[in-house]
Amino acid sequence: MNKIDLRRLNPRDYESKNLTSEEILAWFENEDAYWIYEGKPNSEKPHAELTSGLCSDGFFDCLQVLRYPNIAEILARQLVQRLFPEEHMIPLYGDGWVVSSSYAAITFGHEVAKALKAIFMMAEKDESNPKKMVWRRMTIPDTARVLQVEELVTTSQTFQEVRRAVEEGNAVKPVYFIPTVGALVHRPPKLPVDYSGRRVVALIEKEIRAYKPEECPYCAAGSLRYRPKAHWAELTGKK
Repeated sequence: MNKIDLRRLNPRDYESKNLTSEEILAWFENEDAYWIYEGKPNSEKPHAELTSGLCSDGFFDCLQVLRYPNIAEILARQLVQRLFPEEHMIPLYGDGWVVSSSYAAITFGHEVAKALKAIFMMAEKDESNPKKMVWRRMTIPDTARVLQVEELVTTSQTFQEVRRAVEEGNAVKPVYFIPTVGALVHRPPKLPVDYSGRRVVALIEKEIRAYKPEECPYCAAGSLRYRPKAHWAELTGKK
């Protein structure tokens, strides 16, 4: 595949286009930001070790794509079209908010809010516990409708924690969340998935499995584990 300079793509040229998941995935591949384990587990091919310590057969590095402001704008508008195909049905116009987690989702969430003419704010990581989110600085009024946006959804853990933080930390209660979560990439271990009535609408959906090391078929086959961001060349074989 010939590499293209994504910085040259003009968001105005995509206003009337509906990009397919394959077309968007090609941008990830262009930036070397997507990897999937091909074939059966074997000792010659390494696999991914996630920050959680789990093993995985695939990886997305969304920031490699979202670092381009024009691409973040294009993808945000594409997500809005997927979330609300009928413009007059968008429930956020007038008094809408978009919230996201910190930190990787901030750029994408901000662009979605801009496309919706909504207010944007992120939940922040608790300094004493990075896995916990807190909501402060802003108050969402009781007249607002809130859309949650994440750059990547693997399980519901992050977006549920963001929602908990907003609902508990907001000075005005209740907070009215739209039951749909918007995402750039949704990569659960199995599709379809039920998040207790909350639906994820994503531009890319891929089944990416995760295993405990003691249950990992790749470890059992003698495959080495690599942290993707630090050892991308070893993981992908593109040295």
